[in-house]
Amino acid sequence: MVVAASPSFALDDIHSVTSLLKRMAEANRQISYQGLFSYEHGGALKTVKVFHAVRDGQEFERIIHLSGPKREVVRRGNDLNCQRLGDAMLRGTALGIANISRGHLENHYDLYIKGNERVAGREVTIVHVVPKDDFRYGYVLGIDKETGLLLQSMLIGSNKRVLERFQFVDISIGILIDDMALEPTDTTHHMASLDASPCLDAMTHSSASTVRQWQTSWLPPGFAMAGFHRSAETGRETLVFTDGLAVFSIFIDSGEAANLPIIQAQRGATVAFLIRMDIESNNYAICVVGEIPIKAAKQVAESMTRLQ
Repeated sequence: MVVAASPSFALDDIHSVTSLLKRMAEANRQISYQGLFSYEHGGALKTVKVFHAVRDGQEFERIIHLSGPKREVVRRGNDLNCQRLGDAMLRGTALGIANISRGHLENHYDLYIKGNERVAGREVTIVHVVPKDDFRYGYVLGIDKETGLLLQSMLIGSNKRVLERFQFVDISIGILIDDMALEPTDTTHHMASLDASPCLDAMTHSSASTVRQWQTSWLPPGFAMAGFHRSAETGRETLVFTDGLAVFSIFIDSGEAANLPIIQAQRGATVAFLIRMDIESNNYAICVVGEIPIKAAKQVAESMTRLQ
């Protein structure tokens, strides 16, 4: 699908757009809601039911796939102050912008208001985020006017092609979510582990006390490190980068993981690019995963160097 160009107008005060985006970032985590949304990528269309509750400063969520193979995911007790890597990868447009500096986004994106529309029966403000280079994607966002909740999003690739589309078709916001609605009904459900992905803040703090062994010699303009973590058990080193909207991670493994084949894969807007490096008779696997164009992921992976 191709998004046609149409007349737009930039806001006189560009910071009012970033304020709107920051409100969206907070609303997507701090508001209780339940609803149905559709998710389209790579020609596949899925329908999903979601229950999201906020209680005593913690998030509870249950996600049920209504089409395709049966799948149910439950998450319990995630601290609102903890932005996890897994969340940033899955909801980068909603999480990465929480602490952006004024004037940063407009250095790499043109921001436009396209007016008002209706999504799931609610009034939304449509925001277009257009990249200024080929190292990032564009976004079309439908933000609920009353609450700031993200009700619609499209990730736009080259030639204005839609790579991913997410849109609520029915939603109730600010309601009390019943305890039973958060309990799984499928015995094969997946319980999201809160230990599998560290908080980004904790990753940032750990960089002060943990010595990094790898660095990038090239990054897409505007991207900066948002977190760093090295597993004491596996030795895996994880580096997280964001430009304020897009998020990608670099995973460096040694040992058996370094024997993985070279991988170049894309699913919707998410890419994975893996290469192997041999340094001083040691094998390493370097994998870049995130919502950035494949050429950017490839260049980042090939730029990795080991610190002495």
